[in-house]
Amino acid sequence: MEELRNMVTGCVKEMPLSEILNHKSILADMKCAEKKEVFEALIAVLGENGFVSNMDEALKRVMEREDLAVTALGDGVAIPHARIDVGSKPVIAVGRHKAGIDFGSPDRGPVHLIFLVIWQPEQPGLFNRLFGGLVCKLADPSFRDLLMNARGAKEIASALSDVRVDMLAGRATKWEADILVTLQLLEAKKKAGARGLIKKIQLARDELPGSMLSRFDKLAERYGEALVAAPKGICEGCNMQLSSGLASEMQRNPDSVFVCERCGRYIIHRIG
Repeated sequence: MEELRNMVTGCVKEMPLSEILNHKSILADMKCAEKKEVFEALIAVLGENGFVSNMDEALKRVMEREDLAVTALGDGVAIPHARIDVGSKPVIAVGRHKAGIDFGSPDRGPVHLIFLVIWQPEQPGLFNRLFGGLVCKLADPSFRDLLMNARGAKEIASALSDVRVDMLAGRATKWEADILVTLQLLEAKKKAGARGLIKKIQLARDELPGSMLSRFDKLAERYGEALVAAPKGICEGCNMQLSSGLASEMQRNPDSVFVCERCGRYIIHRIG
């Protein structure tokens, strides 16, 4: 676990979310019927405020990322994101949909709070490192209730202002799990002769921190599969029992990625 933490963290300046979000980029009463409409509305807000110059390209990239792996986290939260050139800092827009909207992930339920994040292409993996603090904060039911009950955009901005934009933590590792599973599947299809996957594979690779991607490649070369399931405390790659501490940690965090103590493969509680 410590090895993985070291692998996916880096030296990123910590700052409050208020440095990249103000109330003008918050839509507190969204009525959209489709997920794409939500993205269009939030990107339009960023365009109106001068944060995004090419809104068509931004929408295209967000939709491509969403097609790769759904960005709904569960608990009514989604954080769609994409990489285009927007300067030295990420830009963010927030939407609140009180009725809830389907993000195409039945097991994670309807989405009420949408945080759309865009950052520059020269910073691969930055999303996962920066927004761990936000994801952990949103895991708190009382904080989600505060956002849902806020009286408009200014109150939502105020509630979010002290959230730290910092390193990967807690449930933020869900993205690594989703992307690692997707990347492994795409690479297997490519190896089997499927065509037209190069763009999706590159998109998945761009989502991961460099050190994690490098380890993925080395594991795939050595074992064929870099990521395996360990649903009952047994690594399905080497068939060895995990330590009780690691097995318990995986039970508590079934969506997170860990490292097998024996074979070094990435392991997750369940794949698919």
